[in-house]
Amino acid sequence: MPPRKRRPRTTPDFAAIEELTANLLAEHGESGLRIEELQRATGVSKSSLYGKYGGRDGLVAAGLMVLYERHYRETIGVIDEIVRTSKSREELIERFRQLTVYVADLKRTTERLHRAAVLAGTIARPELRAKVTTLQSEMMSDLARSIDLARVRGFAKQNYPSRVLANFISALTFGRIIVAFDNELPADEVQQWTAASMEMLGTLFFADSD
Repeated sequence: MPPRKRRPRTTPDFAAIEELTANLLAEHGESGLRIEELQRATGVSKSSLYGKYGGRDGLVAAGLMVLYERHYRETIGVIDEIVRTSKSREELIERFRQLTVYVADLKRTTERLHRAAVLAGTIARPELRAKVTTLQSEMMSDLARSIDLARVRGFAKQNYPSRVLANFISALTFGRIIVAFDNELPADEVQQWTAASMEMLGTLFFADSD
C-alpha cells in the first residue's frame, strides 16, 4: 500500500483572525472571548495562535488594535468626505454639527473603552506602543490633510497648524469617555456638548462668514 500523502499545510490568515477577534471582542468583550470559538471559525490550531501572538493577551491586543483603527478611520473618513463634498461653509458647518451629535452619543462608549484598553496596554510593552504610535500618527496625518483641504477651499481658518487641530479634534471626541461615567448629566447633555464643541470649532477652525 503506497504511503498516504499528507495535505500541504496552509498558512493561517492572521489578518482574518485578527478581524474576527475584533468582532468577537466588540460583541462579547474581552471576558467573553473564547479561543475555542475562534479555532472553530478559522480552523487554526491553538499552537499557531500562541506561536504568533504569544498567548491570549497578545491575541486580545491584536484584536483591540483592529478596533482602534476601525473606529478612528470611520470618523476620519467621514470628515474627509464632508470636507471634499460640502458646497459651502454653511453646509460644512451643518454636517460637522450632525457628525458631532453622532460621535457624542454615549452608546459609543464601548468603542472608546476599546481604544483606552489599547493605550493602557502600551505600558511596559514597547512593541505595542510603537504600533499604536505609527497608526495614530498616520491617522492624524490623514486628518491634517483634510483640514488643509478645508483651508484650500476657503472653509477653514489659517490660525493653528493643521496637525495641532487634528490632535485637538481627536482629543475632543475621545474625551467623551469621561462623560460616560458622570451619572448626573442633564437630559439635553448631548445637545449642550454639541453646542459647546461647535463654538470651539467656530473659534479654532471654521472660517468666518463673509
